[in-house]
Amino acid sequence: MLLQTIDHPGALPAVAAARSDEYNGINKIGRLVLLCAGVLLVTVTLLVGSALQILQAIERADLDAERLRAANAIDAISGPNGPLTEAGIDLLARTTGLRDVHLSTEVSTERGLQQIPLLAGEAPSGSFLTWTPTSRADELFRGYAPIRIPLVGGLLLVVFLLLVRLRTLVADIERQRRLAHHQSRSDVLTGLANRLAFETALADLTADARPFAIIAFDLDGFKIINDSFGHAAGDNVLRAVADRLSGLLHPGELLARFGGDEFVLLTTGRLDHLSLSDLARDCIALIEAPIDLPGLSVRVGISLGLVVSTAPHAMPANLMAQADAALYRAKSSQGSSFRFADDDLAARPQLSASA
Repeated sequence: MLLQTIDHPGALPAVAAARSDEYNGINKIGRLVLLCAGVLLVTVTLLVGSALQILQAIERADLDAERLRAANAIDAISGPNGPLTEAGIDLLARTTGLRDVHLSTEVSTERGLQQIPLLAGEAPSGSFLTWTPTSRADELFRGYAPIRIPLVGGLLLVVFLLLVRLRTLVADIERQRRLAHHQSRSDVLTGLANRLAFETALADLTADARPFAIIAFDLDGFKIINDSFGHAAGDNVLRAVADRLSGLLHPGELLARFGGDEFVLLTTGRLDHLSLSDLARDCIALIEAPIDLPGLSVRVGISLGLVVSTAPHAMPANLMAQADAALYRAKSSQGSSFRFADDDLAARPQLSASA
């Protein structure tokens, strides 16, 4: 019922603020955890990318160095001795350290082989010096990857799982906080706002100098039902009354139970005597209707005290005292009735459901 009244855009400030998370420190922690997880993923991506770039740079440098050594060796061997022979190829392999050096007459399509085209004086026409490159990058990768990659990957996975778990714990704490916040401001029996929620909303409206009206309700004949049929029947009556009163609420109005058979309504939308009188008569008509309980039907009445605050920064305690005084005058009348705090009793002695 309380939730039905605060889901509207016109909800009272205190209740709306209670539902807002913009000042929620726990949510900030949750967002920081997600940010850390994102930074972790970005860091891993950058590290992997950087490692691959370093390996590629080493491989390119090694290939360039091998090609330079091969070209220099070709010039040194073929210059004084003529075209390369098998003996010259062996000498070239020993002096340059190249692997699997040989002459070929076709462009190789095999992945990883390196070739240098030879001039006519260096080898038979159309020949290529071909060899298998030696990559330090591959050696580094084979030497370090089998141990370090699983280790680093495992550590990163553990950190990521810890962040996920921390995020889950933060979400659980936040749910518990919201539940505790709601329970601390809700009446357990009826689900309406309690005294704390009402007083907080009233204080906020007073601080904002917004006009509002307070309606204090008190059931007539409830004690007889509670004493005659037991507390379970009394609780059912209170729930029925809360449901009926909640059905009369407009967006932005707050209905609270103060305890026992006392209810209070706070509204910022109905401030004139005419609309408030209509609301009071509707409340009386609804509450006086029979209430069906297991095995029996009971009736209760209701008295209402109303006060309208239009003065800026009025004292909430004074306004509640005025509403209570008006309620006391209403209860002194026969049957269900209502009174305004500013009523002239001589001029309006019978403001009741039949008025």
